[in-house]
Amino acid sequence: MGIVVTTVVLAGLAAVVLVLVLRSGPAMTSAAPRLSPGYAPTLLARAGFPATAHNVAILHDHLGTVFLDAARGVVPADALAALGARCAPARGGVPVSGGSSRSWPQRVLDELAALGALDVTALPRRAQDALLASAGTGRGLLGGSVFTPLPATVAAGVPAPRAAADDARRVGA
Repeated sequence: MGIVVTTVVLAGLAAVVLVLVLRSGPAMTSAAPRLSPGYAPTLLARAGFPATAHNVAILHDHLGTVFLDAARGVVPADALAALGARCAPARGGVPVSGGSSRSWPQRVLDELAALGALDVTALPRRAQDALLASAGTGRGLLGGSVFTPLPATVAAGVPAPRAAADDARRVGA
């Protein structure tokens, strides 16, 4: 009787493990991170720029390109060109609230995740950190060459960009 019970328990555990392994295959890796509706406006505000429709559209266009560039070394050139062509219809016409599922950067993230060639979960955060690092430097997209800065009274209430020291600090601390 003990052998039968042990066999049934082991068979049940094997079935559960098999289901979990099958579920963690391509279906689990194809989920791209969702850009929040305030992603671009918040990023602009943190860099000291107003979230006008023009500024949000420029930032979204840049983010989509940055996400495509991240795949350049991982995805073959012909697959990258095809991916860019599939995403092209989503480019432009971004509302001020930004980050809709039909926006250019979200479409690029979705397509990259579907390929499964690279982990896209950290791309939005890495792009945000790189853009904020260039804010006010005179270089890069947020360096001041494209956007008009916020008035000093508005910019004073915006949190400062993250510093490299923030990365060394523990998350739970």
